[in-house]
Amino acid sequence: MKRIIAISALAISVFLPVWAVHASGLEPQDAGSGQVPVPTTGEPPANVPVPEVGAVPPTTLPPEAIVTPLPPAEVPAFDMAATAARFNALVGEADRLTTLRTLTPEAVEGALLSTARLSSSGISEGAASYAVLSASAHAPFASSLQTAVNLLGRDAVLERLKSDPEAFLGLVASSNEAATIASGVMADSLAKMDKASQILGDAAYSVQKEAWAQREMDPQLILAAHRTASTSPVELSPLGASDMRDTRAEAPLDKRFLVAAAYHVLGDDVTSTKLIARTGGKMCMNRVQLNVRQCLAASRYPYEHLFCLARHSFQESSGCVRDAIK
Repeated sequence: MKRIIAISALAISVFLPVWAVHASGLEPQDAGSGQVPVPTTGEPPANVPVPEVGAVPPTTLPPEAIVTPLPPAEVPAFDMAATAARFNALVGEADRLTTLRTLTPEAVEGALLSTARLSSSGISEGAASYAVLSASAHAPFASSLQTAVNLLGRDAVLERLKSDPEAFLGLVASSNEAATIASGVMADSLAKMDKASQILGDAAYSVQKEAWAQREMDPQLILAAHRTASTSPVELSPLGASDMRDTRAEAPLDKRFLVAAAYHVLGDDVTSTKLIARTGGKMCMNRVQLNVRQCLAASRYPYEHLFCLARHSFQESSGCVRDAIK
């Protein structure tokens, strides 16, 4: 009996500390390890940061693995083919109106609305684009530039064009011919606009006594139709080299148009549009639209609408184009 009691006391003396350790939540410390016991449950120590739930541990990338995003590619100030097509369509409308055999209220109203659709703040840019595309479409000029690229490389050609464009283009075959073509097509376009202005202006006086020309119309209806037309989308095919006229003049346009044509041939329309963009041209065409509407607001008869068409839609637009290509 004494032996059983002694064994029981020994067991209690051995296992009681272990039970106490488990009850406290502490792992037993290895003998001689010298480590501080770490709690397995309960709150962490105050000086130990607690990671957020779901947080991704920070990763340090080597410098070569860090990719710097490229800046966005610069785009041209405007689409030269689209704006040139719009200007060409306006010139075509001017040419069409000069060939009308008879005038009617419907013809006058249709001309007002068609010019409203085609006339925009970008018409002056379209005229400049038309000049550039005409020069760049001259095959000998484009071929000479391509030969220079084949011999020197595109970057070298662009650098020479940037550093001394006049001297470089002086070495490019047919460059002067390309410049006179640009001048010729612009002179031809302006002549058609001026002719339309003259013929329609004369008609505004000659038809005053005709019954159709004295038919009173509501100015507000005409204004509303004009505003709607001016904001309506116009679907035109972009102009290509085959659409360019080969009309030549004696004096070339300003040299910036030939330089812009060279950049266009080399595929750099960003620089090309910068050379021909003129903020004043947009302001000029905005004034034209305002003057047309003021004229229509003060008009009640078709012959007066003819005057608005002649004086503002064509004559003033022609003046804006002339300023843009100086």
